[in-house]
Amino acid sequence: MNWTQLKIVVDAKELSTLSDHLEHFDVQALTTENAGDDEFYEVAFPGTPSWDKVRVTALFNDSVNVEVIAASCINLIGKPGGQEVPYSIEQLKDQNWERVWLQAFKPVEVGHNLWVVPSWCEPSDPSARNIRLDPGLAFGTGTHATTFMCLNWLADQQLKHQRVLDYGSGSGILAIAAIMSGADHADAVDIDPFAVSACVDNAKRNEYLGKPVSESMSAYLPKQLEAAKGSYQLVIANILTEVILELSDELSGYVAPQGQLLLTGILDSQADKVVAHYDDLFNFTRQHKEHWVLLIGRRRTEPNLS
Repeated sequence: MNWTQLKIVVDAKELSTLSDHLEHFDVQALTTENAGDDEFYEVAFPGTPSWDKVRVTALFNDSVNVEVIAASCINLIGKPGGQEVPYSIEQLKDQNWERVWLQAFKPVEVGHNLWVVPSWCEPSDPSARNIRLDPGLAFGTGTHATTFMCLNWLADQQLKHQRVLDYGSGSGILAIAAIMSGADHADAVDIDPFAVSACVDNAKRNEYLGKPVSESMSAYLPKQLEAAKGSYQLVIANILTEVILELSDELSGYVAPQGQLLLTGILDSQADKVVAHYDDLFNFTRQHKEHWVLLIGRRRTEPNLS
């Protein structure tokens, strides 16, 4: 069977109305994704991102007249002043969609001698540090700018004798990278039980220096970590800016004296606010990729009272 795909970009407030409308046309599948260029989309901790623009993709049997459906949708949501509603229609041939999806992912070099390798692929460099991971948007795979910056930074670190905390860990990719950069132990923390399970599974499928990463890595829900207590020479938080601000006391409290704090999920326009919020305890340097910022903080020996 062949299919016809309709994509429409709408304001977030129009999403519910449009989705309900499409359900009346025997839609076979309906998905949404961020259509803006300034929202974090890879990992949401907690909750989900707030998108201004949403791309709705609707899939129909090819016997359906999708041009008529598109016209009906555009008439429904309308735009003041005759502004056009972006949309496209595409014919799709039936094929092995799982195979097509798998072929879209290749090994990616994310730092010096550090690669992210889909579990079904052979490593491009078998002698490198290869993180085996199944790609998935929800948990993070290294392709988003924020994750890439963290991995690139970790690839150049010597973390021997250090304990690392990956807060908002998703797949656990940053905790795994920390162990492959020499960390003695890494704790991965996420509010999503499925993410915690993914961390455990990914730790088991990866090895470093001939040992399973799982021997040096643990995964927790936040309350479990609070019960365990302890401090870390490196704390990483690749989460949303609003949550980084909200959890400042908690994240700072986990950083050992003279330890480091890695913060990202932060847009260029938000960086100054985050730095000011943490400035009494940390000195920061910055790295940039696209419109995202990685803040690298070193705990002050004395609080900044100015």
